[in-house]
Amino acid sequence: MTQLEFELNFSHSEKEIGRYILNNGNKVLNMSVKELAKETYTSPATIVRLCKKIGLEGYNDFKIKYSAELQYDHHYSDRIDVNFPFHKDDSQSTICYKLANLTQEVIGDTIQLIQFDELNKIVDLLYNNQNIDIYGSGNSLLAALSFQHKMTRIQRNVNLKIIHGEQAFMSYNSTPDRIAMIISYSGETNELIKIAQVLRDKKTPIIVLTSIGDNRLSHLADYILNIGSREKIFSKIAPFASQISMEYLLNIIFSCIFQKDYEQNIQNKINYDKKNDDRHPLSSPVTD
Repeated sequence: MTQLEFELNFSHSEKEIGRYILNNGNKVLNMSVKELAKETYTSPATIVRLCKKIGLEGYNDFKIKYSAELQYDHHYSDRIDVNFPFHKDDSQSTICYKLANLTQEVIGDTIQLIQFDELNKIVDLLYNNQNIDIYGSGNSLLAALSFQHKMTRIQRNVNLKIIHGEQAFMSYNSTPDRIAMIISYSGETNELIKIAQVLRDKKTPIIVLTSIGDNRLSHLADYILNIGSREKIFSKIAPFASQISMEYLLNIIFSCIFQKDYEQNIQNKINYDKKNDDRHPLSSPVTD
């Protein structure tokens, strides 16, 4: 559904087919390729070409994958709409409660997606490597900045470039002894796909945080953690759900790394704060 919504390199006819599919849900699952072609004023060949363009073998393969994604969406149909969690007539207190419920639901969804064996491998890989490069764009960068800030406090070198073009340059300078983390909810951002391809050529291990589903970025990853995936790419108020899910996953990674040297990290943090935090000068009565 994400790929259909993006319409990357779609012809006019392919866009019409994609929009029809997204607007008609389960109805499409009961249609033959000829029936869908008739409804969209296209041809069976165009539909098959679209299926292959989004990485599927054909129309039957599409119906299987689309059915699975619809079932995932329907499972959460009685919960907060992550794309429009509040309405124009809601009171401020209602908005407060709805966003609180949204946060709880997104975290609950995300933890169910975690493969703990995969998480252990990712944590060990990052723990044993001092050179970590993060790639992302938009709100992914905001989550990455928070992660970088925390990791710096436990003497971990996390590189993050925010100037346009610098991430691509960083990937070209990568080596097998570095670790790359790519954060992309859609998994379809062309710039990040190109970066991932370069990193594979450089034999750099790639950790990807992305939505569930068959996106292009997931095929280039060595390790994957899935972001909660009920959020649409364009039709939404703000990236509430994806941001919560990303930050939760990054907080888990940080916490698991912190825990490996728990006592030392606690002591270092306290010692640093006492010496450098201006809120608590030496003459302050606050000692704890």
